[in-house]
Amino acid sequence: MFLDRVVFNKTKIPALNAVLDVTQLRQRVISNNIANVSTAGYRKQDLRFQEYLDSFVKKPAVEGIRTDPRHLPVPMPVSAPTVFEPESGLNDTGLNNVDIDKEMTDLAENHLHFNVGARLLSGGFDGLRKAITGRTA
Repeated sequence: MFLDRVVFNKTKIPALNAVLDVTQLRQRVISNNIANVSTAGYRKQDLRFQEYLDSFVKKPAVEGIRTDPRHLPVPMPVSAPTVFEPESGLNDTGLNNVDIDKEMTDLAENHLHFNVGARLLSGGFDGLRKAITGRTA
């Protein structure tokens, strides 16, 4: 059990899994916005998507070593992405602040992120399978 976590954590599989999780959450947020485009008084929701993804690829400014299990890890682990309501005025319809064109663009972009993440994750598992079996096919 411990060995499989060590092997997976040395690959990009955990980060790619997080990409799929956050794109799934973003899909729900965008879909909810689209579903409420005609709802009077609805407040658009958004997700801190790019910041969450950047946390996996940008090297933290400070590194630390835990000499005791009670110490906090440095850098702190990445927290889950947060859903929030951005500050913006009403759109052209005057019903709410949802811009359907922007939401559809975000939906298409999110779809591309998910597809790329799924393909890379599949390739990561293929690479592990090849390394374990010693076969390329």
